[in-house]
Amino acid sequence: MKNLGRALILMGQMRRNERGAIDIGGILIMGIGMVFLAVGFIMFPIVTTATDALLAYNCTESLGNITSAYFTGFIPIIGITPLLVLIGYLSAAVFSMYLGVKIMKGGEGDTKLDLGTTLLLGISLIFIAIGLIILPVALDGICTVIYGGGAGINAAYTGLLPILRVTPLLILISFVSGAVISGFFGIKKLAA
Repeated sequence: MKNLGRALILMGQMRRNERGAIDIGGILIMGIGMVFLAVGFIMFPIVTTATDALLAYNCTESLGNITSAYFTGFIPIIGITPLLVLIGYLSAAVFSMYLGVKIMKGGEGDTKLDLGTTLLLGISLIFIAIGLIILPVALDGICTVIYGGGAGINAAYTGLLPILRVTPLLILISFVSGAVISGFFGIKKLAA
């Protein structure tokens, strides 16, 4: 009993000597990392369903039966998009958690959690969703131009067909790049 009393007194003295600060910004950044992880696994089945639909794309019979294989470089990029999305979300989650732990270890780290940073992170998620929503609409529009009312593309439009065939690839790459860039700057502003 005597030793227990001494142990309690010693623990009380040790507790009084503790000094430190908890940075709420570090905890919030770690929370953002968990959100990235959750949203990544929530969006992954949605992305694979959308990319499956894009891989199986087929214009209506009246438009000349154009499939997704008709478009230059489109199938390989669609095929790798789910992997890129998953790796992107996992990387953002790991990086956010790392920043949160780094700030927490540093004690009184300076974090700037403002609306602009949060919007950049949110916009990165929106870019992927909008890209996968807009792409089938763009494909239908491109097929309509290629079909040209049954006559094909007007011969006066020099070089239009090769550009139209690569346009879906450019659209997809631009939306994925927009997601990566806005997400990168959002995370970078958190660390600044």
